[in-house]
Amino acid sequence: MDRSRLAGVGGSVLKKKTLASEPALAEPSGHAFKSSLSFSKEVYQRSEPLFFPPEAFGNVFSSEADEDHPEFKGSNHWDIATRYHEFKGKRVSQNLIRKLRALSAQAILDRAQEVLGSVVHPFHRHTSLWNDVPAQAMDVDFDLDETLELSPLVLKDATTREASRFPLTEQDLWMSYSVRRTQPLVITVDTSLSMTGEKLALTAVAIAVVLLEFPEDPIGIVAFENEAKILKRPDEKISIPQLVERFLDVPAQGYTHLEEGMKCALKLVQEVQKMGSGKIPSTVLLTDGKYTAGRDPAYLAPRFPHLVILKMGRETSSLELCLEMARKGSGALREVEDLNSLPKVMYGVVKDLIRGRRS
Repeated sequence: MDRSRLAGVGGSVLKKKTLASEPALAEPSGHAFKSSLSFSKEVYQRSEPLFFPPEAFGNVFSSEADEDHPEFKGSNHWDIATRYHEFKGKRVSQNLIRKLRALSAQAILDRAQEVLGSVVHPFHRHTSLWNDVPAQAMDVDFDLDETLELSPLVLKDATTREASRFPLTEQDLWMSYSVRRTQPLVITVDTSLSMTGEKLALTAVAIAVVLLEFPEDPIGIVAFENEAKILKRPDEKISIPQLVERFLDVPAQGYTHLEEGMKCALKLVQEVQKMGSGKIPSTVLLTDGKYTAGRDPAYLAPRFPHLVILKMGRETSSLELCLEMARKGSGALREVEDLNSLPKVMYGVVKDLIRGRRS
């Protein structure tokens, strides 16, 4: 039978295709066949593992029932502030994390405001020539007594009522005015594992007390555990709620590297001194006095112009070190056995600084 003539449906003739009728595929010279499933060493490279915090996944862990979680339902704002790090570690949505952080910051600010009461900023009264009154001066008033004493020749003779031969100029007018007293300050905070939960929330209240009292002053803030982190430089402008939220997001973890924290604080002290405010910067160190990494930090204390130690807790083994650092730092030691009193103790330190007391 002739295979080239097969009758199909409708009488059409089917022909068998031959390989010779198709164009030949070019065979790459010098290369063997490779499976598409194989990987060469050049293509595949091992990369370092990346860490993503739970909130970075956004809606992956989100749920419309997040806010109805039984742990959140019975909690007031202060409870949330004391457990913020615990809640942040749970699988909840990023939006809820932001809301919990804002609620925590507001609860902390409310507590700080209760400690301060009506915030009254301290002022200095100054006298200067008209042209030397600074732009930020308040309650500016003409100082007649000072002008009479320092520029008598420019005044009209009270008897003859004749004008002086010397014309009255701005250089002859003396003014009195008020300027808000400033206080450069560096706050250094232990945020290691020994400072979690309510301890960290109360520490945030103590920091908020300082920020509310000195809202525009050169304040630097350092947090330390295994390493030290600068949360705010002295010349940085940031709102108080934002700064409290920034502090809340510091992870409470690791060892207590007190030496590293004090070194970082010294850098900020030097930054304040370079700003040329003319005032001696004070440093307030909040710690339980125990260090589990680094060397004994007492050798750093003499480098501080003024160092105040707020020792938290009833641990007595670290008391000697705290006393030594306060003495060498020309400052003082305040013991805070009851952590609930920490914000009030901080307020006492603030008032002493305002009054010019260095001890």
